[in-house]
Amino acid sequence: MRMPEIAVKSALPQETEAVGIPAHGRSRQDVDFWMNCVGAPLVLVEMQDLTVRQANRNAAILFGRGLEAFNHCQMEELVGPEATMMLGQIWNVAPVGTPGEPFIIPAQVQGQERSLMVQVTKIAVEDETLRLFTFMDAPPQGSVALAGWQDNMLSMLNWLPFGFEIASSDDQIQFANSTFKELFGFSQDDISDIEDWWRVAYPDPEYRAYARKQWYDSIAAARAEQREMTPFDLDVATATGRTRTIQFRHRTIGNFNINLYIDVTQERAAARELKRLAETDALTGAMNRRRLMDEAARLQAESENRSAACAFLMLDIDHFKSINDRYGHSVGDRVLVDFTRRCLDALEPQDRFGRMGGEEFAVLLRRPGGAAIADAAEKLRSAVGSTPFRIDHHDLAITVSIGAVLCDPETSLEAGISRADNALYMAKEAGRDRVIMWKAP
Repeated sequence: MRMPEIAVKSALPQETEAVGIPAHGRSRQDVDFWMNCVGAPLVLVEMQDLTVRQANRNAAILFGRGLEAFNHCQMEELVGPEATMMLGQIWNVAPVGTPGEPFIIPAQVQGQERSLMVQVTKIAVEDETLRLFTFMDAPPQGSVALAGWQDNMLSMLNWLPFGFEIASSDDQIQFANSTFKELFGFSQDDISDIEDWWRVAYPDPEYRAYARKQWYDSIAAARAEQREMTPFDLDVATATGRTRTIQFRHRTIGNFNINLYIDVTQERAAARELKRLAETDALTGAMNRRRLMDEAARLQAESENRSAACAFLMLDIDHFKSINDRYGHSVGDRVLVDFTRRCLDALEPQDRFGRMGGEEFAVLLRRPGGAAIADAAEKLRSAVGSTPFRIDHHDLAITVSIGAVLCDPETSLEAGISRADNALYMAKEAGRDRVIMWKAP
């Protein structure tokens, strides 16, 4: 959405370059002198709350007040609340001394409705960055309809339920709607340069590097094909410290970058929860059979490129039926939960543990060789049987039988499971509470 270049150019820096106003800090006396050399109404305000610091004589004429009356007044007193809100959304985070694009705003000036064209420039005054607004009447030829159209458009942009941003070709924010501020909570002071956005929105350096690469690579691909950027998600830190999952959309239109920020935090969390429920045993929290089989297939596919051996362990709680028969199924369920906890504590974080059904569980793991796999299985057996399970004042002596198989790339998943099952059967036949490694006959 490119604003029309009609009738007026910014007083700063174009005109002031001619008369020598520097882009970087000078004293307030110097700025006051040069502001009154410019033939357009100028108002200097604080970055954050739009409190007026000073104005020039042309602004005094436009707004009908003495120069002293500008000091520390609110912008709303000059142009009305609606126009002030729009001025607060003209970010202009371009470098100091560089003007933003002109906007037309519907203002209330001295009690009358008036369409003003405004351009904002950041300037440094005594080591403080301030915003300089240049005001002019909107040109009369056809401008009334144009101002009304823009007024309605800005109202619609603020109504949108997602963040909307207009940025220059170098990604400096020119306009951000009200939802953008609600989403992230950052002000113009927080994001005075595009580098500030990367710093505050992605505080972790590694994730910041990933986010930047994703952003610029996606934009480059879209521009090369003259299309909208393929949407993607990033986790963005807000001013309150909360992290939101944001879907990013982008399109280059003319000399502007149009960016959309859609909060998908709840949707992505719900999808993750549904995925977890679909892949997790409801009672124990372990992986369910389907997820474990998917993990087994993945590990087997990767085994050719790994030096560590892959193993499949089948676990069966000994005499579990007698626990249910004697103490009831509620106690049996708690045994399964405690059994899962003990096993997970005995395993490495990268190992995969799942419930195959009933009292039967399985483990996928990688270790340097057969001896290390046997040690891991023995550690599981000891973790279960070394101390009784304390449930409802009952001390239950629980043991587990384990069958283990060392898988090679040539072994199919079905064959590996079958061999582990055979080893488990041999462990039970040999008296239970033991580990049997499958060996080829």
